[in-house]
Amino acid sequence: MLIFNHIIEALLLSHNSCVPKITDLPSSPAEPISNDQQQQQQRQQPLLLNKDQEIAKNHLPLVIWHGMGDSYNSSSMQSVESLLHDYIPDLFIHSVYIEENSRKDAEASIIGDVMEQTLQVCDQLNAIPELQNESGFNAIGFSQGGLFLRGAIEICGLNVKNLITYGSPHQGFIDLPKCEDGDWFCQKKNDFLKKQMYKPNIQNSVVQAQYFRDVKNFDQYIESSNYLKFVNNEFVKDISYYDNFSKLEKFVMIMFLKDETLVPKHSAWFFDTDPTTGEMIKLEDTEGYKNDLIALKKLHDQKKIEFLAINGEHMEISEDSFKLIAHDYL
Repeated sequence: MLIFNHIIEALLLSHNSCVPKITDLPSSPAEPISNDQQQQQQRQQPLLLNKDQEIAKNHLPLVIWHGMGDSYNSSSMQSVESLLHDYIPDLFIHSVYIEENSRKDAEASIIGDVMEQTLQVCDQLNAIPELQNESGFNAIGFSQGGLFLRGAIEICGLNVKNLITYGSPHQGFIDLPKCEDGDWFCQKKNDFLKKQMYKPNIQNSVVQAQYFRDVKNFDQYIESSNYLKFVNNEFVKDISYYDNFSKLEKFVMIMFLKDETLVPKHSAWFFDTDPTTGEMIKLEDTEGYKNDLIALKKLHDQKKIEFLAINGEHMEISEDSFKLIAHDYL
């Protein structure tokens, strides 16, 4: 129990960073990583909208899933919904919850079995009439919510058209929140806690431990992971996961360039980490891509994957950049 409490304490140090901070302050919008300089310059211009501009009449329903320590009806998620409704007044939005009580929902983002929660959410979404249409719905996931939405699409075959993820740990995380420079005790404590992550009682109860991916102890990860190894199809390839995910029209992965909460930040782009050098391995060079475990190669070949970046810290999103995403993908 003491180890369990220490792991939770270490994770909670960053939980405020996992809450979307939508501001009207000037900030770089989400930008595409592209060699097309003209397109890039156009994207760098903030999208300024007003209610007199013509907006497409047909928008698919939207599902959103919050991050760690947040809840489905928190002030941050209400701000997200309010901003979207300012732009698309009639947009149907459903905010995913595990518990209808806000405090318990926030707790469930830290304590629980992610596989069980995923199945619960699938049942929840399948029971909403507005989401049951041939065209499907769009989805936005914030931090771990993006990973869990991807998992739900794979596991349950949800009819999602566009999946947008903000700073989501698609390749897991390899370290706990960064210690202060020279804080030897903090680093030693983190090293000790990481060694406890794959213990059964931790894997079955601590949400974040279930997407801890220790590249230096990959065999132990494959043996013990309770969630990530399955949705990344690294254990045994489940062809239904591949088929379900391959039906996406767009998979938009957004990374925060100043992210110190998700380690490494490039996990948001599905990059891997070299266990020897610690250098980033771009998506196309990862084993998961080369073996096309969940249809990433297929989607990429079809130009259905986009890598976007925001010049900010974890979940630091400007109104302009958020409107740009809404304009392009919702």
